[in-house]
Amino acid sequence: MTWVSWRLQRTETLIVVAILALLAALLIPTGIQMANAYHQDGIAACLSMNPSKPVLCGNELGDFQQRFQSLTTLANWFTLIPGLIGVLLAAPFIMDLENGTYRLAWTQSITRGRWLLGKLGLPVAAAVLAAGTLILLFTWWRAPNVHINGHLDTGNYDTTGTVVIGYTLFALALALALGAIWRRAAASLTVAFIGYFAVRILVDYALRDHLVAPLKATYKGAQQPSFLYNAHVISSDATLNGKQIMSMHGGGGFLGGHVQAAAPEISKAVFHVVYQPESHFWPLQLTETGLFAGASAILILFAAWWTKERTA
Repeated sequence: MTWVSWRLQRTETLIVVAILALLAALLIPTGIQMANAYHQDGIAACLSMNPSKPVLCGNELGDFQQRFQSLTTLANWFTLIPGLIGVLLAAPFIMDLENGTYRLAWTQSITRGRWLLGKLGLPVAAAVLAAGTLILLFTWWRAPNVHINGHLDTGNYDTTGTVVIGYTLFALALALALGAIWRRAAASLTVAFIGYFAVRILVDYALRDHLVAPLKATYKGAQQPSFLYNAHVISSDATLNGKQIMSMHGGGGFLGGHVQAAAPEISKAVFHVVYQPESHFWPLQLTETGLFAGASAILILFAAWWTKERTA
């Protein structure tokens, strides 16, 4: 049964391997180039001397970010790759249901439970392995950017840590659940990928900031304190003599806020911030991974139950 399942799964698995190989062909040479520039341009040395004051390294950082801006922007779209891999690996299961070839296996000595274990277990294992490969590639490639912008920068957060495993499994599970109901591969895979993208947007912009309780702080003066270095600022308000002069919500930094005071007055203002410090990176990662993995387990169990009980 395992050999048969592999034969039916191997085309999509090889496509996933090809995607990973193409990605590696792009990331490895550009990653070496960025790592060399990061050290040779003196950015590493500058940041090591001023870890909480990156503004002192402004010229070096500006040149580096401008040089690799287009590449970094392109890499931010790589967050869609876990979804693509997930739905691809779900295709053999759905096509088996659509074409009715599962009936042949069920008329042999193979039980429905064993058939489901092979058909669902292999893509899950392949998804975890593919996600692990993505994590290794992205973590190495983004190392200079992490040193500059921190782990909580959206592009860095979404492609490093453990969340990539959760994203890949969720796309796979959503496709499996839809395919079990519809038994139409094209429709199920398309809707699953769109659904994956929609859920990712919802979590990124509405839920992530509150997966772990954010911290609150108050400080005086326009100079950003060291505890906000590489932090994700959720909201900030500034008051002067009890009157609000600036407000910013939803991230973007203080420059994105609405300022109602001159620069000299800002230096006397009292700032109230709600933020996620960089030390919350792993608690956020593990919580979000658990959220997606839990949803994936429910969807996969549903797909197995529906196929076993509702498929003739």
